[in-house]
Amino acid sequence: MDRKWVKITALFIAIVFIVVFCVSISTSLIYGATADQEYIEAQQKKEEAQKNLNKTAKKKVETLSDMESIEKEAGALQAEIDGVNAKIEETDKKLKEEEVKLEEAKKEAQRKYDVFKERFRIMCEEGPTSYLELLFSAESFSDFVDKLNIAQEVSSYDKKIFDEMEAVKEQIQKSYDEIEEMKEQQLADKKELDVKKSGLDEKLKEQQRLVAELEKDAKAYQRVIDEEQANMDRLKAMISGSLSKSDSSSYVGGEFLWPATTTYITSHFSPNRKNPVTGVWKKHTGVDIGASFGTNIYAANSGTVTLAGWYSGYGNCVIIDHGGGKSTLYAHMSTIGCSNGQSVTKGQIIGKVGSTGNSTGPHLHFEIMINGVAVDPMTYF
Repeated sequence: MDRKWVKITALFIAIVFIVVFCVSISTSLIYGATADQEYIEAQQKKEEAQKNLNKTAKKKVETLSDMESIEKEAGALQAEIDGVNAKIEETDKKLKEEEVKLEEAKKEAQRKYDVFKERFRIMCEEGPTSYLELLFSAESFSDFVDKLNIAQEVSSYDKKIFDEMEAVKEQIQKSYDEIEEMKEQQLADKKELDVKKSGLDEKLKEQQRLVAELEKDAKAYQRVIDEEQANMDRLKAMISGSLSKSDSSSYVGGEFLWPATTTYITSHFSPNRKNPVTGVWKKHTGVDIGASFGTNIYAANSGTVTLAGWYSGYGNCVIIDHGGGKSTLYAHMSTIGCSNGQSVTKGQIIGKVGSTGNSTGPHLHFEIMINGVAVDPMTYF
């Protein structure tokens, strides 16, 4: 073949290779930019759901506090109602006792009255004859006077007994009426307390319904948070591997360097850990290294920064791609000391320890990802 054609063919192949390479690079960059934008959108959705969840949680706490107050008030009212019921029972007992006394007094008064009436009838019918009988039967005038006085005293005595029984009956009736009036007042008080208790019970039911609705809302918001977190994890994996794919780079090699000057671990990698901020049990994808504010953070290995900025619960965050599908993540920084797309070397300072994002205190959250999946970092040092 003519050398000229060989050169032309070689040139053509070179041009095709360059075009394909450029297209591959462009596609990868576009892919990375799209994933980055999707990550931000997922982050915004998650943050909005988290705000709503926080509001719901606060409202639930307030509602439960109100419920506790209502329950205490209802309990106090119930105790008062129980006390009134006990008084009513005691009053009923007294009323029954007074009814028995009153019935006995009425019977005794009636008996005395019948005796008095009989004697009075006899006295009226036989009055004059009786006086004559007393006069003729008397041994002397003095004896007559004595007998006459005795008869009058017997009559007066009968009347006195009758009057006393009537007074007792009236007193018992008065006591009965007072107790009856007391019972009516107690029943009125109980009715008023029952109305108040009924109102509180209805309030309590309404609060319980509200709590149930809030819990339902909280579950819905938590589902959104979990879904968006899953999207973010997926996109994070896509972004962390985007540069490796663009140049088909292999792992830079070597062991990972510990990313901080302190080795104090406050929380280990775990498949199920209770989040200290949200209280939700979920996977802890890295290790938390305790350190004071402003402590240096070092790149665990050489590579290219694929993320440098604020990312949801991670706060100020950096992701470094080390090639071969391996990447590292550094979260909760107070300041970031590198930029997106920057090449960094092993041991280079890339930021400072802080407490940004979902954090309860200054520390470094450090992750190692293999093809976007978080693994236990402690097995890579």
